[in-house]
Amino acid sequence: MPAKKPAGTARERRAMKKHRIGMGLALAALMMAQTAWAAERPASAERPAAASGDHLVLLGTGGGPGGRVDRAGIATLLEVAGHRYLVDAGGGVSRQLAQAGVAERDVPLVFLTHLHDDHYAGLLSLASFAWSTRGKGMQLLGPAGTVELAHALGAVMEVNARIRNAESGQNRPVANFLSARELTPEAGYDDGAVKVRAMLNSHYTLMDRNRAPGAQSLSYRFEAGGKVVVFTGDTGPTAGLAEFARGADVLVAEMATAADRAMVPPPVQRHMDVEHLSPAQVGDLATQAGVRKLVLSHVGQVDEADLAQVRAHYAGPVVLGRDLQSIAF
Repeated sequence: MPAKKPAGTARERRAMKKHRIGMGLALAALMMAQTAWAAERPASAERPAAASGDHLVLLGTGGGPGGRVDRAGIATLLEVAGHRYLVDAGGGVSRQLAQAGVAERDVPLVFLTHLHDDHYAGLLSLASFAWSTRGKGMQLLGPAGTVELAHALGAVMEVNARIRNAESGQNRPVANFLSARELTPEAGYDDGAVKVRAMLNSHYTLMDRNRAPGAQSLSYRFEAGGKVVVFTGDTGPTAGLAEFARGADVLVAEMATAADRAMVPPPVQRHMDVEHLSPAQVGDLATQAGVRKLVLSHVGQVDEADLAQVRAHYAGPVVLGRDLQSIAF
């Protein structure tokens, strides 16, 4: 006579079956939600496709101080012949590098166009995390004042370094990791892979020179393997800038629109008028320089009418930069 099944076994089997069905439905719903999120998330949350050859990555394209939901702080990564060069280090640069698949310790050179805070607000995380993760070193290159900035940055980094050195038993002075050099039109940079020239621009035209006598703002020209990438940095119309950018494969230019001007208080509006480039002025610069491609970065409120103004003055390709966009050259 067969043994009797324990009481409740059938009920347990039915309950287990319902549990498995419920788990399956929940898993399917989760996978559908993840797929929808991946399809709908903004471009700024996407990791760029791996680029081969020389290219630049617009890590952050926002202009001006303060955080934004649509754009990270201004920062551009240039990759040439296996070497990396960061131009400006605005807020959020560490996260943007991670999105691009690059660790802070793998960015040894940072070129600063000028020393407004929106161009170096991300330096602390960039440099300190690079030190903490055993980076070999980092050098800041920029206008007058860059050495002073590096000293201040190093002093803040020392607070963390002192603790981590005590924890690890190592002795890795920040001073041996972080260095700085100031560039001028007469003294640029050349490491054999890339040659960088600098020129003074007009971003500080209106300032009281008695209060900041050494302040400078620079534009950069990167030359490598017969290719040229020029960064205007923040600037107004500047004599000689078109010649400086002559024949560039890519001109990365700032731009301030009428909508940007309307958002700032009256005392700042003249700064927007004189010390930044309007859409028409950006187009004129690209045409006069004869560049092959114009990339707009360090931007605020830009609409189709603004882009139409640029295109009315420049017939070549115009790219309104977005965060994490990769551009070959």
